[in-house]
Amino acid sequence: MQAIVFDFFGVICSEIAPFVLPRYMSAEAAIEYKASVVERADLGEIDLPQVLEHLSQRTGLAPADLDAAFWGCVKIDAEMVALIESLRGRTTVALLSNAMRPFLRQIMEKHDLARLFDTMVISCEEHLTKPNPAIYRLMIERLGVPASECFFTDDNPVNIEAARAIGMTAAPFTGVDQLKRDLAAIGVL
Repeated sequence: MQAIVFDFFGVICSEIAPFVLPRYMSAEAAIEYKASVVERADLGEIDLPQVLEHLSQRTGLAPADLDAAFWGCVKIDAEMVALIESLRGRTTVALLSNAMRPFLRQIMEKHDLARLFDTMVISCEEHLTKPNPAIYRLMIERLGVPASECFFTDDNPVNIEAARAIGMTAAPFTGVDQLKRDLAAIGVL
């Protein structure tokens, strides 16, 4: 494999919206909110401050308190960071993530994570989200390698299927140990 492509939320960093939103609304409402408002943010149509303002109007909580709740869920997996660091120099390492502006970039800056990746494709910056095949094709184009030479991991099975549909090798992320086994199986580790 010439490139290893990682999702961010749910792989390198904890998920955020699935943990924050159910604190303030029913599980069903949280799913709908993520599919509408958060999806618009992931597409770059609105940014995190606008999401927080919208959520504030819905919940009656101050945007600053909601922002703190989002940041309170940010947990970087040190084992994943170490694994990615071990891959640097062996293969091209890339990030493909659905994320709202400027949240992911702020997390990466705070935790010095941008240094891990040769290429990054972030949904809000491209106005495309996974599982749209166009965002995977954009990643492949930026990497400059055939899809068949790219391995992708993500915690969302729908995103795995979309990557496979364009010819990438893809495996669901269920934990660092399984990912190491998956990478060993393709000869990367």
